[in-house]
Amino acid sequence: MNTSEMKRLTLPLIGLLAFAAQPLVFNAAVAGEASADEVREYLVTMARPNQLYVIDPEAQEVVRTCDVEGDFGSGTLQLSPDERIAYVLHNRWEDVVGIDLTSCEEVFRASGSGNSIRAKSIASLAVSPDGSRLYSIWDRVRLGIDHYEVLEPQLAVYDTTAGLAAEPLTTFPAPRQVTTMGAAEDGYLYLAGADIYRVDPESGETEIAIANRNWDRPSFSSPDSLAVWSMGEVTNEFLRPYTVAEHPGEENEAWHWGVSRVDLATGETENKEIVPFEFIIFSMVSDPRERDVFYGVYTQLSKLDARTQEIVEVIDLDHTYYSINTSYDGSRIYLGGASSDIAIYDDDFNDLGRIRLPGDMSTATLKVARF
Repeated sequence: MNTSEMKRLTLPLIGLLAFAAQPLVFNAAVAGEASADEVREYLVTMARPNQLYVIDPEAQEVVRTCDVEGDFGSGTLQLSPDERIAYVLHNRWEDVVGIDLTSCEEVFRASGSGNSIRAKSIASLAVSPDGSRLYSIWDRVRLGIDHYEVLEPQLAVYDTTAGLAAEPLTTFPAPRQVTTMGAAEDGYLYLAGADIYRVDPESGETEIAIANRNWDRPSFSSPDSLAVWSMGEVTNEFLRPYTVAEHPGEENEAWHWGVSRVDLATGETENKEIVPFEFIIFSMVSDPRERDVFYGVYTQLSKLDARTQEIVEVIDLDHTYYSINTSYDGSRIYLGGASSDIAIYDDDFNDLGRIRLPGDMSTATLKVARF
């Protein structure tokens, strides 16, 4: 594919996510665990058919395998503030399930569907900073005998102590096309849709925090983005990459990668172009040591420096990965999603190894937890 062809691409459709076939080699080890007072870093992800994995990235071994009742999908994960509970979007995108990562106990379950309503969530999960509330956006239809009635999306607010048949404390109308979500320390929610919205979960009041579709930038095209994976727990930020054309259709047309970002500690927002658009990226995170350095992944692993607007390094991968994350010290880069192995690289892109799972991770998030 040449550069001009790439520029004509909109970011790939979610339907492409089904394509990634790799050999399955299961590391069946259940490794020794840390002592009671030792805090360690773990990787957390979901894989088919319905397992949640807790993985020691240093030992490159599976520490714990949790069976989660229901069918896979989407595997979107968010962590509780103490990082001991993983909330997973599960059961064909219709349930949210909370799993204690230290014991595999199921501690929370809520379904968006019920009676004649079928509801699915597209990667929309967030947990309040104090861990008491869980938020999701449900995209709903009413099932009739001979037709479906499309309903407005709902922001549902749950009490995380509500148990295994949780019902929403309250619901609010939500914008359409929302996928990922983040919860800021000041209590506001940020939703990635056509724009990035700021929502007060107490009142449902919604405003545009970062304009994307509705930005006023006459020399730029509308941005194009794919927001399916919410990482950001390492740097405490909500990040959505986008591509955009500057001076579209003109002789000096230039294409860029950009980021829309919310600092979840301060609530500060920014929207900026960071490097030229030369290849596709599915997900992106910033370096915890320098937040204007970014790592991106799809069929390549890349390092991007927004300070110099340079692509610092790019390497080809042996297959597609959808989800990227880093260690808290920034020294290691983790790649997951799509297939059945998690790749580990150092920050110079030296290959440190693979952790192989029995099933593919598909759209699952790759989270980093410490406990």
